[in-house]
Formats: sequence, structure tokens, C-alpha cells
Amino acid sequence: MSDEYLSESGVQGGRIIGEHIVLGSLIFGISFLSIGLYALFSMVFHFGFPINTALIIIVLLVIVMGVFFIIGGYLIYRDKQRKK
Repeated sequence: MSDEYLSESGVQGGRIIGEHIVLGSLIFGISFLSIGLYALFSMVFHFGFPINTALIIIVLLVIVMGVFFIIGGYLIYRDKQRKK
């Protein structure tokens, strides 16, 4: 009997952790994407960021990380909703 309760407790804990991972990845993804796009547009339209190769690579990496966080959060959320 106690093994069933322990197993159910682990499942509920995993669901809660999954919800936090989804929320965290969406928050990080949106913030990284917005920072990267702002920096990219500032470089293109000469608002203050200097244009050099290192900054362009960093900005593109930040944009890619943001997109991957958003996609990962969405996929985890979609899989959670599908299993219900």
C-alpha cells in the first residue's frame, strides 16, 4: 500500500516540476529573444550598439537560445496536455 502512495507522490511531484520547467523556459525564452532582437535591430539601425563580429555572433546565439527555450517550453506543455 505504501509503495502505491509513494509512486503517486512521485508522479505528482514530477507534474509540478514539469509545470515549473515549462514556465521557466518560456520566461527565459521570451526574455532572451526580446533582448537579442533589440540588440540586432539596434545594430542594424545604428541606435548605439557597435557592429563587430563578436557582438553579432553573441546576439545571434542569444536569439537562437531564446527560440530553443520557447520551442522546448511549448513542446513540454503540449505533451503534458496530450497526456491528460
